[in-house]
Amino acid sequence: MQAKLKQIEVELPQDIIFAMRGQREDEDVKKKLKIALAIILLQERSISLGKAAELAEMNRARFIELLGEYGLPAYLYTEEDFEKDQQIIAQYRKMNNR
Repeated sequence: MQAKLKQIEVELPQDIIFAMRGQREDEDVKKKLKIALAIILLQERSISLGKAAELAEMNRARFIELLGEYGLPAYLYTEEDFEKDQQIIAQYRKMNNR
């Protein structure tokens, strides 16, 4: 099922486009902007990893690989997640020591 698309026009200074590693073709600039937006929205937890990969027009494995190239985590593991895991492990150990 194809998602509905909405077109948004963004004006960029010519020197910014040139600074995007010399990518002057509009399609290359669009691709790079989609990838950047996907990464930012993922880091803000506004969209899921799957949606970010979709926005970047990549499969999930390639998008995870790209995140690694930028030194970014594919999954955010918070201190709260760690604490929950520790509680579950403690409960499991308690049940198995009976």
